[in-house]
Amino acid sequence: MKIRNILCIALLSVCTIICAQSTSPNTKWHWDKGTIVVDTPARPAGQKSVLRLTTPKLETVRVGFAGLGSRGPWAVNRYCHIPGVQIVALCDYEEGRARDAQKYLRDAGLPPAEIYSGAMGYVDMCKRKDIDLIYVATDWDHHFPIAKCALENGKHTAIEVPSVMNLEQCWELIDLSEKNRLHCMLLENCCYDYYEMCALNMAQQGLFGEIIRAEGAYIHTLNEANIWKGYWQNPDGSDTE
Repeated sequence: MKIRNILCIALLSVCTIICAQSTSPNTKWHWDKGTIVVDTPARPAGQKSVLRLTTPKLETVRVGFAGLGSRGPWAVNRYCHIPGVQIVALCDYEEGRARDAQKYLRDAGLPPAEIYSGAMGYVDMCKRKDIDLIYVATDWDHHFPIAKCALENGKHTAIEVPSVMNLEQCWELIDLSEKNRLHCMLLENCCYDYYEMCALNMAQQGLFGEIIRAEGAYIHTLNEANIWKGYWQNPDGSDTE
């Protein structure tokens, strides 16, 4: 139990760093013996945590994808080969990208998905009654508004990193997830990849003894020569806000 508690604290710390790129003007924090401690907002009355949340089993998980420029098509391809998954909708700002992703469904012998495009195409997709999960793989700035829209429309949500751009947005997604009893999943391979899950299993099996402290980091060099440039820079060369 002690190991589990420590690992949960470590995981939450990492997720906070990965999820939010910055604090926001309304973020409240204080010093505690040389450490910056961000204050946790009060949970609304009657609202419960979604840790260990379970929802009714779905025989078929109906999925809509938002963002089909880079990582999105890879996800569509993977989901075509998962039993019990139905790809219902494909959405991208550029209609051509969404249509291009249909090839993965054709190659897998699956029926075509509905196409959504334009700046607000994701809104219409999220309002569909026949979608259970929205997978968000757009540019960073649109992760939050699309995830928020999905949760507001009763959809479970899976978001590529970073899920939000500041802590205020982070708490808003948490509130929506708790209020509507929906899963809001951070898709981070450096939490759930082979090495990380192996280390977690070793800790749970007691190979490390009693763990009293855990620390980790994941760093990209976001310079102009780096492949990650497109993640943080707008097409006109300006930085994302």
